Amino acid sequence: MASPTVQLPVGSPAPARVRDTSPRTHTGCTLPVFVLSALVATGQMYTPIPLFEAMKAEWSVGSGAMTWVISAFAFGYAGGFVLFGPLSDRYGHRRVLVTGMLVAAVVTLLTGLAFSAPVAIALRIVQGLVVGSIPPAIMAYVGTRIAPGHRAVVTMSVATSFLAATVIAQIVSQAVVASFPWRAVFLGSAVVFAALAFALRAVMLDDAPTGRDLPLRHSYAAIPAVLRITPLLPMLVAGALSMAVMVGIYTGIELTGLVTGSGELLTLRAGALPVMMALPLLAIPLARLSKPTQMVLGVLIAAIAMVAATFEGSHLAVLTVLLAVLVGGLGVIAPAVLQSAGELGGDARAAASSVAMFSFYVGATLGPIVAAATAPHGFSTLAWTLALLLVLALCLTLLGARLQRSARLATVTG
Repeated sequence: MASPTVQLPVGSPAPARVRDTSPRTHTGCTLPVFVLSALVATGQMYTPIPLFEAMKAEWSVGSGAMTWVISAFAFGYAGGFVLFGPLSDRYGHRRVLVTGMLVAAVVTLLTGLAFSAPVAIALRIVQGLVVGSIPPAIMAYVGTRIAPGHRAVVTMSVATSFLAATVIAQIVSQAVVASFPWRAVFLGSAVVFAALAFALRAVMLDDAPTGRDLPLRHSYAAIPAVLRITPLLPMLVAGALSMAVMVGIYTGIELTGLVTGSGELLTLRAGALPVMMALPLLAIPLARLSKPTQMVLGVLIAAIAMVAATFEGSHLAVLTVLLAVLVGGLGVIAPAVLQSAGELGGDARAAASSVAMFSFYVGATLGPIVAAATAPHGFSTLAWTLALLLVLALCLTLLGARLQRSARLATVTG
């Protein structure tokens, strides 16, 4: 039987298509786009690592300049969290996210066209700053517009994507540079950024009314207050040191020439992916532990793996397993720091989370610098240096836990 039709009056406009915004449909549409956006955004820090040799050859520069290509992005990326986190609350998460993606596409394209290392480093700072608008806007949107019953899954999926980008970006970059010039990695990333901007605009809900009538300084007022939370500061530094180790070990492996074959490098990088994919499954058992205890556990695991790597670095299979264990330990630390920041931040939860993410990527700027300084002395020196950074992170974690207990006790007795 033919379906009935409705006759519209002549000259009447066709009815607008109503988008299905049910919680399940909304989550199903936004989750894959958010995951891919997180991978592409954070992955920009790591994509140049497999390109070092090609970039050095074209620009006739040393390894030090190449490490600054990583650190420059991390420096700008950290600044982007603090700059755009509050602005996304003020101007709307969808508006800031879509605009950030489009501008990131332009800057990434220009980075791929850079004709010298100094120009590339300057553009990488700008690229990091602009791309830094993406993670805070995504996380703020998840916390306010995704249905409460779906937030845990979406949050964990996006957080895992930020971590997985460490390895996935290097694998993709290595695959591209094997067949195309190194500039194709940046040009391709620019196209993906532009495509994601339109995808995000299509799947995200319209921005809710914001507090643009308040002075701009009101959006940033909570950040200084966060820095006065004494128990939080050692944990932030510990998180920064952990991120320095994460970036430093992969950069150092490239610089030391410990593993040279493309197949061996691919194996080394891909070995950590199963651990990263398993981390969300550990969220429930880890939740039974306090946040400082989670951090101590993560740092201990990472430090043991790093020390073991100093003795077994020449064996590819063993090193692949040890790096996977290292990444697993570091993957426990970052969520614990973020959650601690949110809990200790109180009413300034969003600002505390932005400051925590800022500290991570300040630490990320340190990783390539440490790698460049120690790599000429061999992989063992690099590994011992990174292990010492993890020991320092452990001491700071214990200090933060002690200060937190003291503050809690003072509150109870007061």
